[in-house]
Amino acid sequence: MSPRKRDARKRSFPPNLYERNGYFAWRNPIDGKEHGLGRDKRKAFLQAVEANLHVEGLRTETRLVDKLTGNADRTFGKWMERYTIYVTARELADNTRRSYASLHKLALELLGADAQIDRITTLDIANALEAVQARGNQRQAQALRSRMREIFRKAMAEGWVAANPVAVTDHISVKVQRARLPWEAFMAVYTKTGNVWLRNAMALAITTGQRREDLAVAKFADVHDDAWWCVQIKTGNRVCLPTNLRLDAFGMSLGEIVKQCRTTGVISKHLVHQVSPRGNSTIGAPIWKDTITRRFTDELTEHWPSDWEGNNPPTFHEIRSLAERMYDAQGNVKTQDLLGHKDARSTALYHDRRGMEWVRVQVG
Repeated sequence: MSPRKRDARKRSFPPNLYERNGYFAWRNPIDGKEHGLGRDKRKAFLQAVEANLHVEGLRTETRLVDKLTGNADRTFGKWMERYTIYVTARELADNTRRSYASLHKLALELLGADAQIDRITTLDIANALEAVQARGNQRQAQALRSRMREIFRKAMAEGWVAANPVAVTDHISVKVQRARLPWEAFMAVYTKTGNVWLRNAMALAITTGQRREDLAVAKFADVHDDAWWCVQIKTGNRVCLPTNLRLDAFGMSLGEIVKQCRTTGVISKHLVHQVSPRGNSTIGAPIWKDTITRRFTDELTEHWPSDWEGNNPPTFHEIRSLAERMYDAQGNVKTQDLLGHKDARSTALYHDRRGMEWVRVQVG
């Protein structure tokens, strides 16, 4: 049965708009609910048109009015082309560039390249983030929110949007599943391993707090004028680590560890180097960062068996966190400077024990 035709007076009405005794209402064709719009005919017509565009999925697409006002080219896709030029000009680590590129591609897929950027709402952002979380990618959703917040902040700064729709979305919390590395476990691996280069890598990591990628490329030539001059690969931050830097609990200074790295009987440019031929690696060659992690994991499993209270076992990177906590307890080293952090909040993340260690109450 076909729907009853409207009378001639109401045939000019937008779809789903009704008028009863001078009062206008719009009926949602999806759920049938009505929404009152008052008695102003002009306003009711405008609101009905916008509501229809929304339910038909056209709200963010380019419309004739955009062409008339010059906003037709201000789509999310066009902005991302412009924003990519801005990001390309920045000094970023290769891993950061790859991460950004992946998140930018995901944002375009979720929000749509043809969407008018100034019509993207907080609801659109929230729906996009929920879609990622629904796939079980909580950490990716967290990273996407952070990236989109910066994307729209820049768009706001250049006048493409009047407000940042990401700013008011809820922060996405991610529970870290990797366990912290206890001091006893570190020492068990260090004292029991028969791998010379792993011992040197661990000694450097616990004494300097630097990342595995920085340890993997560290050269003897970088140690001069009583310091290791380290340019961090991830951030580009420059950290000068004096050779008298010493973690008392470990019992060796940086200078002594550098000397230990020279006693392998192998001539090499690198502090952490191959001491015997293995696969495609020649004697004296640097150790690939992933090899450092794999070998440490194998040794940890062998020398410190544990179920880690249901969490994932700690990786080599956890030595960096352990170094921060040990130096903080020692008290004579500013750990934010040691780790090369510009923001104290980054250092605080490393200081979090994640419930894996006992906290001794100090008395007197």
